[in-house]
Amino acid sequence: MKLKLRGKLILSMGILIFMAVLLISSLSYLSLQKAYDKNIQAEKEKLDQIIQSQVECMIGVLQAEYDKYQSGEITEQEAMDNAKYIVRTTRYNNGTGYFWADMADGTNAVHINPDIEGTNRYNTQDEKGNYFVRDTIAAGDKPNGDFIDFYFAKSGESEAKAKRGFVKKFEPYGWYIGTGNYEEDMLPIIQEELDEANKSCFFAILVTYLAGLIIFIIGTLITCIIAKKMSDPIQAASKRLIELSQGNLSDEVEEFKAEDEIGDLTRALAKTVQTWRDYIQDISSSLSELDKGNLQFDIEMEYIGDFAPIKQSFQNTIDKLNDTFRKLNVSAEEVASGSEQVAIGAQALAQGTTEQASSVEELASTINEIHNHVAGNAENAKQTSDKAMNSAIELETGRKQMEQMITAMNQINDSSSEISKIIKTIEDIAFQTNILALNAAVEAARAGTAGKGFAVVADEVRNLASKSAEASKNTASLIEATVQSVQKGTGIANQTAKSLEHIVLSSEEAAKLVQEISNASQEQAAAIAQVTLGIDQISSVVHTNSATSEQSAAASEELSSQAQFLMNLVKQFKIK
Repeated sequence: MKLKLRGKLILSMGILIFMAVLLISSLSYLSLQKAYDKNIQAEKEKLDQIIQSQVECMIGVLQAEYDKYQSGEITEQEAMDNAKYIVRTTRYNNGTGYFWADMADGTNAVHINPDIEGTNRYNTQDEKGNYFVRDTIAAGDKPNGDFIDFYFAKSGESEAKAKRGFVKKFEPYGWYIGTGNYEEDMLPIIQEELDEANKSCFFAILVTYLAGLIIFIIGTLITCIIAKKMSDPIQAASKRLIELSQGNLSDEVEEFKAEDEIGDLTRALAKTVQTWRDYIQDISSSLSELDKGNLQFDIEMEYIGDFAPIKQSFQNTIDKLNDTFRKLNVSAEEVASGSEQVAIGAQALAQGTTEQASSVEELASTINEIHNHVAGNAENAKQTSDKAMNSAIELETGRKQMEQMITAMNQINDSSSEISKIIKTIEDIAFQTNILALNAAVEAARAGTAGKGFAVVADEVRNLASKSAEASKNTASLIEATVQSVQKGTGIANQTAKSLEHIVLSSEEAAKLVQEISNASQEQAAAIAQVTLGIDQISSVVHTNSATSEQSAAASEELSSQAQFLMNLVKQFKIK
């Protein structure tokens, strides 16, 4: 369920009042409980004072008996016997309270139970494990004595219960005089006071909570009244704001006369609605003037706060429109004037481009002829380059063959030298043969008739030797002449080889030059082709320019018409 503002205010204030009452009641309860606990602690301290005073009274009585001994009225033994009797028989708290006396070594000096007197209880423990005799001695050794807590079961019972005791030392006999009572036996003494305190505490708590309930009820009623006074104007303002968000500015805002924030809210809302109404009316009036074409006005109404930029922006818009229309009027006139000049220029341009087109066509024809000649030159140069290259190859082959011939002639020369050596050997053999033939002839002459046949053989051998010598001489002459011819031919061949090398180098250079000429001619042909393409493009552009010029002339006439139309439109507005 959606809570209204009034319900939220009542609920919030109710919760705050309830929490305040609860806090105050809780604090009161805690304070009363603390006071109750303090009362209980005070009553317990009263009980401690009771048992402490009983011990101190007992010590005072024992001191009186001891003083009698000191004064000589009784003997020391009589004084001690009287002291034991007093400790053993003295009772208080309806007979439940009694006394005992222990020595420093834990030996019991006096007890209501005769069986315990004279026993050592130093290591005796109570039901909870406490060494209560040791605690008794430790408490009695303190200057003013001290309290002890221990646990013993009552006579006829098995459950150990808490006891509270006080111990103080009686110096003349070295006795640790103590007494103790069960805490539950001491409570009846203070129970009446505790009951009264409980009643007072309960009544106080009841009064506190009743007062809190009354405060809560009264606070809730007051809250309802205040919430109504606060919520009614806020609801009215909220309703008006919803209508304002829906565009309703005609209805008036209900004002409340309260001199507080809510009254300020309603008055501020009414002023806001009126201000917006005035602004919208002013803006509507200005837009109506703009719709009529009237720009001869300014925003006179004062716009405040964050609305001031709206006025400034609107006024800037009006000023810019005035400036724009002034500029449009001037521009329209300039466009009208310029369009006529553009039309004239476009016609002149169209005529010029027509003449350019004719010239470009003639230039294109001339360039095509040049391109054909250059292409032919490039082809011829390429063929010449190929032939020069072939000649260079053939010359290189001849040079290599000439080198081979020179090598062969050198080999012939070397062989001739070897043949000369062989012929020389043959001459030597013929000479030796001739000598042997002479010797044989001499021996055959000495032999007489028996040697005639050998003499004939010797003559034939001599003749053969002579013929061999003559033939070797003739061969040597021929070989020498051949060698001289070969040497001469070798020299001529070497010179020819060198000439062929120069011719080959020159042919290669010529082939390179021809190749470069061919490449250059081809590049020229390609360049001229590009030039031709460019001329064609220029021709196309010139034709396009011619068409564009004609269109520009037509567009200029249309522009002039539109400029005149724009001037007529601008004249419809009244500018400053």
